[in-house]
Amino acid sequence: MPFMKPLKREDLPQLEKTFKDTEGFLGFLPNDVLTMAHLEEPTRAFMDFCLTLYGNATLPITLLHFIGMMTSSASGCRYCTAHNANVLSDTGADAEKIANLWAYQTDERFTPAERAALDFALAAGQSPSQVGQEHYEELRRFYTEPEIVEMLFVICQFGFWNRWNDSVGTVLEDIPRDFSMDTLPSEHWSLDKHAA
Repeated sequence: MPFMKPLKREDLPQLEKTFKDTEGFLGFLPNDVLTMAHLEEPTRAFMDFCLTLYGNATLPITLLHFIGMMTSSASGCRYCTAHNANVLSDTGADAEKIANLWAYQTDERFTPAERAALDFALAAGQSPSQVGQEHYEELRRFYTEPEIVEMLFVICQFGFWNRWNDSVGTVLEDIPRDFSMDTLPSEHWSLDKHAA
């Protein structure tokens, strides 16, 4: 049971464009957006920010969602971990690679550049942040400064989503729930408080 119930889409015609844009990106309208819709302008502004971030990405979208999945996992947000896993599947990422995220340091499907990005996401997703100079030194072997900034934007965006969804107890929608239950290892993922 969520701590706050999402509003009903049909009662919010003023946010329909935001809802359609979000649905176009994820394939469904998530419950977290319907919960934040209590405040119309911040909802519109934050979703515009998120969609702008991904719509103007220079890094591969799969890398950005692996970063989002690792950040969310590091912070303990099962809702956002599932959302990123599902989007990764939708963008063509290999299901075994998604399931093996937690073995990224040794799984040969992850490149050295991806490992550097995931080390960064894992360290930054913790509270307090565990990022050190060594993370930037490793990132600079593979990425430009603007690309590192893009990663950090994604990590920080999930800092917001992780806090939001864990604080609300947002119920995970059927599509990402089913994918995650079928794909993600139980030692690293469960529905936790996000069950209906």
